[in-house]
Amino acid sequence: MLIFGNRMKVALIHIRYIYKGGLETRLFNYIDYFINRGDEVHLFTSKISPDISPPANLHIHHLNLKRIPKPIRNFFFDKKLKQIIGLNEFDFILALERTSRQNHVIAPSTHKGYLQAKGAKFSTIVDLVQLYLDRKAFNNAKVIYACSKMVKDEIINLYRIAPNKVRVLHPPIRLSMFETSTRDVSIRERNGWSKEDKIFLLVSTSHKRKGLDTLIAVFKELPKNYKLLVAGTSFKSSNPQIVSLGFVKDMGAIYHQVDVLLHPAVYEPFGQIITEAFAAKVPVIISDRVGAKEFVNSNRGLVLDSLAPAVWYEAILKFDKEKISFEDIEEVLKELSLESHMEKMLNWAIFNK
Repeated sequence: MLIFGNRMKVALIHIRYIYKGGLETRLFNYIDYFINRGDEVHLFTSKISPDISPPANLHIHHLNLKRIPKPIRNFFFDKKLKQIIGLNEFDFILALERTSRQNHVIAPSTHKGYLQAKGAKFSTIVDLVQLYLDRKAFNNAKVIYACSKMVKDEIINLYRIAPNKVRVLHPPIRLSMFETSTRDVSIRERNGWSKEDKIFLLVSTSHKRKGLDTLIAVFKELPKNYKLLVAGTSFKSSNPQIVSLGFVKDMGAIYHQVDVLLHPAVYEPFGQIITEAFAAKVPVIISDRVGAKEFVNSNRGLVLDSLAPAVWYEAILKFDKEKISFEDIEEVLKELSLESHMEKMLNWAIFNK
């Protein structure tokens, strides 16, 4: 029986145990949290990064899917889970992946919402697999933890799920990664940039969806002292004003080196980088297709209702960082802490057991 405060046997499900993006960061946070609580933690995963040193007391169950074609890998991941996980074997089963073998599921997005945002139609085998797994996960789960109000609305309206099953649980941030008190100027020095240069940041592992093309067009027109750092998937830039950093493990250090975070996403169910930027007192300019827009006000940045490069050019050129106060940010950060996040999750799990 799940009783918040007592030692539990916990199963965490995610197809990747690697350093990659926001969802993977959350997996690392969950593992640490449950282990520090004294719980017995089991991880069911398919891909494990060789760079990871797992905690000694983490029980890893590796589902080998190397021979399975990537478009249908998630489907076979779910099939293998059915063979090895009994729903009554654990006190708490949490999937960060859409599967049919969990009683609690994180909803970092919905595939129908993604297709709708792109103006695209169901057309590929990937669409078929994702929509099948969405339905399975949402119908079978006792509680669905939607990462934003935007995603909650998608689950209720596009999948016809009862509203009382869906809770908005914003992704947590680990505040310790932002405890740098002074800005590191190494990136300015490395690139020969002066204190007068304005440094912007895009964090992206999916450049088309996150709007890199928009920013490439914009930075062609902006003054030469406007610079863009891109952290995430590496790419070659022909514009010296744009620098690709590749994957960055210590993002806390990067946030402290930039002036503004940019996120012209076509579809971003939440956007943990937005709240991470706030923790480092970095203002943001984002599109209205970002779930985290519910946290953006005039004290923290701008929300733009267009993806047109001309609109972004104007907003970036005229943005005045000195008008940003962050005067009410501490309450928001407390609400987004890992401790607050986990307390909500487990309390809702008990309520719906």
